[in-house]
Amino acid sequence: MSPSRRSEGAASVAVRLASPVDAAALSRLAIDTFVATFGHLYKKEDLEAFLKKNHAPEVYAKLLADPAYGIWVAGREGALLAYCVAGPCDLPVPDMPANSGELARLYLREEAKGTGLAQEMLDLALDWLKARYDHIYLSVYYENFRAQRLYASRGFVKIHDYFYMVGNHADPEWIMELKG
Repeated sequence: MSPSRRSEGAASVAVRLASPVDAAALSRLAIDTFVATFGHLYKKEDLEAFLKKNHAPEVYAKLLADPAYGIWVAGREGALLAYCVAGPCDLPVPDMPANSGELARLYLREEAKGTGLAQEMLDLALDWLKARYDHIYLSVYYENFRAQRLYASRGFVKIHDYFYMVGNHADPEWIMELKG
């Protein structure tokens, strides 16, 4: 998939598939965006344990080396603004059918929100998932209304409630399935 470019103010934003050399920068972006979005919800020790387990550079190096995953990054002037991860479904979907994929992560820095970048990256990931999987799911925090609206606009519907663990903290989440 070739990179896309979009003009945004004085500088353009490039969206491309991530490569193994992006692991460290991707880890920093993932930590920054998760903490900015949700960090206020957790005790320090829960947040630190979660970030170490899920967003360390070696986690992204492993994902980037695995052809079962598609990972996209968006940046401007060498600085990453957003990322998206898609791959096999790892959610607790009740009676999950075979050949199920998942939009695992879609995060943007604050300055990239409201620019259309989330929609662009979501559409890239959905095209990739649809080419590989018969069923597509995602998980979203139950009070992340902005993300829920975006996902609903692409045909996702809520099918299940569950708790996602961040350290020892249980986050109420929705599992959504692509129906449209």
